[in-house]
Amino acid sequence: MTGSRDREPASEAGGASEASGARGWSARALLPANNRAPFAARRMVSTLLLVWGCGERIELAELLVSELVSNSVRYAADAGDIEIEIIADDGVIQLSVADGSPEYPVLRDDPQGDRRGLGLHLVDRVALRWGVEEYVLGKRVWLELPV
Repeated sequence: MTGSRDREPASEAGGASEASGARGWSARALLPANNRAPFAARRMVSTLLLVWGCGERIELAELLVSELVSNSVRYAADAGDIEIEIIADDGVIQLSVADGSPEYPVLRDDPQGDRRGLGLHLVDRVALRWGVEEYVLGKRVWLELPV
């Protein structure tokens, strides 16, 4: 894992609120795309947010990063490692998950009621903003939460 202070966000962070909290921290890690990756991502996010003084957002951030990493494991495991990045800057926490698949995730309906494939609906409901962008050999899904 690498970390730095006062680094530019991976995506534009326009619309960020001026809340108090961590400012100018970032970290990045590569995880193997396997069933242990969501746990490792949750651990990384919770540890960093605690150290950065953003403890009140740990549970929500863990849930959301777990959803994004689980999607990468499920749909892009054959495309290589998963990159996790977390940035806390100017009242916003930005989480991003990148993988080697060029396929963008899609908000899905649940007509059969099997409760699968609905993680992006959760992201859509609770994130300030979220999106998908091309990244290296695949894509990056990112989201923002208030500090």
